Amino acid sequence: MKKFALIAAFGVALAGISFPPAQAEPGAAALGASLTPVGAERQGNAEGTIPEWTGGIAAAPAGWKAGDPRPDPYGDDKPLFVIDGSNAEEHAGKLSAGQLALLKRYEGYTMPVYPSRRSCAYPESVYQATKANVGVAAIDSDGKLLAGKGGFLFPLPETGAEVVWNHLIRYQGVGSTGRLVTASPKKDSGNFALGLLERTSYSRFHDPALPDFASMENVGGEQITEILSPTQIAGSLMLIREAVNGDRETWRYMPGQRRVRRLPDFRYDNPIVELDGLIVADQANMFNGQLDRYDWKLIGKQELYIAYNDAKLNDKSVTYAHILQPKFPARDVMRYELHRVWKTEATLRAGLRHLYNRRVLYSDEDSWIVAATELYDGRGELWRVQEGPIGVVWELPACINRVQFHFDLNANRYVAAQLRNEERPYDYLAGQEGRIDKAIFKPDYLRLAGRR
Repeated sequence: MKKFALIAAFGVALAGISFPPAQAEPGAAALGASLTPVGAERQGNAEGTIPEWTGGIAAAPAGWKAGDPRPDPYGDDKPLFVIDGSNAEEHAGKLSAGQLALLKRYEGYTMPVYPSRRSCAYPESVYQATKANVGVAAIDSDGKLLAGKGGFLFPLPETGAEVVWNHLIRYQGVGSTGRLVTASPKKDSGNFALGLLERTSYSRFHDPALPDFASMENVGGEQITEILSPTQIAGSLMLIREAVNGDRETWRYMPGQRRVRRLPDFRYDNPIVELDGLIVADQANMFNGQLDRYDWKLIGKQELYIAYNDAKLNDKSVTYAHILQPKFPARDVMRYELHRVWKTEATLRAGLRHLYNRRVLYSDEDSWIVAATELYDGRGELWRVQEGPIGVVWELPACINRVQFHFDLNANRYVAAQLRNEERPYDYLAGQEGRIDKAIFKPDYLRLAGRR
């Protein structure tokens, strides 16, 4: 039971991978000039298939207010072409090994490719904090954060660990609250049971009331999750405090016993048993937790088709039953675009243990979100593939990955995490607008909040 709550929390050849051209401006001066304010290349590519960044979607549509249905800003776009198993090799230079594996394995698995839209935008405060982190943010040899606050930590990354930290503490507002659903359809019947969760999250890292690194007291973010279903574990609550240079702290309220216990082992490759062990703890949100079990190598940049501008996938008119098909999610709600990504390879350190001997992560340059991964077993064979569609939350504004899909190639099954189509609108502004009590993120609160 304890492992369920975090949820309601694949290599290509080196050809085509490069580092961005040297910038005329030194260091932070490039941000907002030849680079975007968060460190992406401002210009498009030579072919014109990736456009120039011109500011992204920095405000809500006219007349829209929080809680309203979200219109698709690119709803009139049509697919340029569709990639499937029959033509995957023609596009292999812009596909990951994980994507190629899914295309070749599953009949009917397709990737509809749309025009690329560089929609990501962030508040001016995030841009300023990002620039202030240049030359200040630092990590040690185990990947623990030593300095940095707000914005993105390493807009000019030099190591793979720095790219991953940009994902770990990406801007998603100061705090949010709402309901999420996780499911793992059976491979043959497609039957699934929903795990319904209520989550409240708070980011000390992005809270302007905490002015510097020391004021965070070694905690980057905090989260309370209550399990609402299935019935047999309903009422369980979990508190997670994510340390920036130490171990994660986790507590769980046990219904029936009205008891709060400290959980010392909820990290790394502890399996999520309620999801049939199809994923492990540090797969949630594409990657989470400590970096110290791997050596992180920055391979470079490449162009890759990734799931982007996810309005169809998250539309309130789309049901869970439609999305959750037997072996892979419905294809008509997916949208892929060509974007530049940073490729990072993690190799298990000698003498340490993890189910995954190697991981490959692809991070979108405009948001630093890990959009796709490959996970390899101890024999070096591709085992699991992850996909995290990216979309705009314009009221912040920010790009986030709401839903993640985790594919197990050996089991021929997948997990869909953080669906919210049939739930009430998620409150992304709760932190900024004072709807989160920061005092609740304490073990004693779990006992007070327990219902059974």
